[in-house]
Amino acid sequence: MYSRWIGWRYSGRGVARLEDLRLLRGAGRYLDDIRLDGMLYASFVRSEYPHARIKRVDVSDALKASGVVAALTYSDIEGRIKPWSFKSPSSPMYPLAGDRVRYVGEPVAVVVAEDPYKAEDAAELVQVDYEPLEPVVDPIKAMEPGAPRVHEEAERNIAFRKKLSCGDVARELARAEVVVADRLWIGRKYAASLEPRGVVASYSGGELTVWVSTQTPHDHRDELLERLAKPPRSVRVIQPDVGGAFGAKIEVYPEEVVVPYLAMLLGRPVKWVPSRREDAVSTTHGRDVGAELEVAATRGGEIRAVRGRIIADVGAYPLGVWLPLTAAKILPGAYKISSAEVEVLAVYTNKTPLAAYRGAGRPEGIFFIERMVDLLADELGLDPAEVRARNLVTPEMMPYENCFGWKYDSGDYVSTLRRGLSLLRVRELEEWASGERARGRLVGVGYAFYVEITSGGPFETARVTLKEDGSVEIAVGSTPTGQGDATGFAQLAADMLGVPMESVRVVWGDTSVIEEGVGTFGSRTLTVGGGAVIDAVSQVLERLRSRAGEVLGIPEGRVAYRPGEFYDMLEPDRVIGLADLVRRVYREMGESALEVVSAYSKYDPKTPVYPYGLHVAVVEVDRGTGRVRVLEYRSLDDVGRVINPVLVEGQIVGGVLQGIGDALYEEMKYGGDGHPLTLSLSDYGVPTAMEAPEKVEIHIQETPTHHPHGTRGVGEIGTIAAPPAIARAVENALGGALRVRRLPISPEEILRALESAR
Repeated sequence: MYSRWIGWRYSGRGVARLEDLRLLRGAGRYLDDIRLDGMLYASFVRSEYPHARIKRVDVSDALKASGVVAALTYSDIEGRIKPWSFKSPSSPMYPLAGDRVRYVGEPVAVVVAEDPYKAEDAAELVQVDYEPLEPVVDPIKAMEPGAPRVHEEAERNIAFRKKLSCGDVARELARAEVVVADRLWIGRKYAASLEPRGVVASYSGGELTVWVSTQTPHDHRDELLERLAKPPRSVRVIQPDVGGAFGAKIEVYPEEVVVPYLAMLLGRPVKWVPSRREDAVSTTHGRDVGAELEVAATRGGEIRAVRGRIIADVGAYPLGVWLPLTAAKILPGAYKISSAEVEVLAVYTNKTPLAAYRGAGRPEGIFFIERMVDLLADELGLDPAEVRARNLVTPEMMPYENCFGWKYDSGDYVSTLRRGLSLLRVRELEEWASGERARGRLVGVGYAFYVEITSGGPFETARVTLKEDGSVEIAVGSTPTGQGDATGFAQLAADMLGVPMESVRVVWGDTSVIEEGVGTFGSRTLTVGGGAVIDAVSQVLERLRSRAGEVLGIPEGRVAYRPGEFYDMLEPDRVIGLADLVRRVYREMGESALEVVSAYSKYDPKTPVYPYGLHVAVVEVDRGTGRVRVLEYRSLDDVGRVINPVLVEGQIVGGVLQGIGDALYEEMKYGGDGHPLTLSLSDYGVPTAMEAPEKVEIHIQETPTHHPHGTRGVGEIGTIAAPPAIARAVENALGGALRVRRLPISPEEILRALESAR
């Protein structure tokens, strides 16, 4: 009822972010800015081996070092901090390794000292006697009989296995006019946030307060209550300003439980902030998923079946076993594929565990299907756009349940493809690139069509309170990590309430401010969190409507609302302003006024929603070095209703730049002996402004969803669509000399292809 006022004044406009002024003035407060009286500093001793038994850990020399307060091993915390256990076959994951380490960087001991430098120096004095074991590094070889076992419980190192199927794949393959097959892989990624992880904990009077750079403070609170064998009377978790997260700060890590335990044990605040090298091996990695696929089709390019398997290298513990399953479920993409059979495998290796990273399975699945569609078009000599158009789900099929059970809510994919080709001037780009190649310049154009899933459950929360002074406070269970969602929440509330945005204050990231919350991930914050804000505002207005009837002296059924005031439907000039009514409620009810002017919402999104669109990349390849530069990037995205185009564009551009990193630069590499090789930002290729496209052109179309504000979510679409578009553009630039099967595309691979072509 009240959500129809969204867009009355603020929503839909490019309002400047409310959060920015504080940050631009240097008033941000990040984890490492926290200073508490009597603070101690923790330093973790980490495994130097990818796979080894621990025979002995000796901390005696460390305890003698200057400024050292404590040094603990697993034996000191056994029974005090519960290990993580999993549904997948595996040994438990201990907060400090017990009898075995399974990846370089696994925590083995912790030293606490008066300052961080003394803690680090003393940590180097801890002596660990290892018995090295043979590591397993290649996930394909890990499944071979006789391969070293990461976990004795897991046969052939398989952490998860599932077969998805629909239709009659065998029949379609048997009668197919053409079958194309390929092996594809996206390399391992490190989130490389500007701010590494970190945690500070303080304990006093039975109350534990924890500051952590996270996306999920309520999960951290619940995990601490579960993991600590003797939990404190209360736990408060605070999320300070977060300098980037990208999915890697969803998990609750061992250090984030050990440090709070140390604060309780020692009775003093304790801080831990890792170095970049330490963060690179201790923070979960992303991607590292491959596919072996074959596609059956007609000569006209109609896809009849897909068969194959999707494999993820999940590292040492099964935190990310769901990632290849997500990739498989989105594998049909935007296409009406009615027969498919895919085996999903998550495989252990002796590497840092795998978990969510921006897109979390969807970039992998879309990369796989878009690569196969391009391969099919090449095999048949057909226009890739036409092959896509012939297979796209049509509007009359909506809502459409894909082959593996995901139900796309709405959309006109075919017209979006056609419109995108025209609006983004793809044919003109292709003609220009062809002319440039004729003159010897290696430029190319590629595009990809994607669909993705966002804004799932289980719920999100908000509490909206109208203050006596006319201001509005919104507490949300969502936890933005730099996206600007607080501005979006304020826009929604300001429109519905008819108040200036400047009078709206949004607070988040503190479990003492709001009881429940899920967190920020899966492009859900503004969609699901915004739904909670809208519902809470609606509850407040509905409660005030009956009070307005009393003041106006009319039945409640005659009271209507427009932003900022209630009025008599029969005599529209008879009004009571919202601010006047709120002040009156406070005067009459005192402390009980909050029963009327404040409301809490636990919003259930019911079903996910599915953004979609067309992305186009223009690249140039340096003939001498093999280096690829993205010159220009264009996109058309259906993101549902737009609350703030500035926020939408910022998320798309940021996602595209991360997608460029996926496609061309970023890979967490390991040697054959299981040791990580890219442990600094000089080795791990995070794209900078120098690698950003010279031109980015973004177009938005709005098809409202079932949510009260109609949004879809935008945070991950750039990372999903960019890699296959860039891969195709590189192939186009090289005139077919290279088939891109693996990301990132290396300069060495390009040079080899050019040499072979010569």
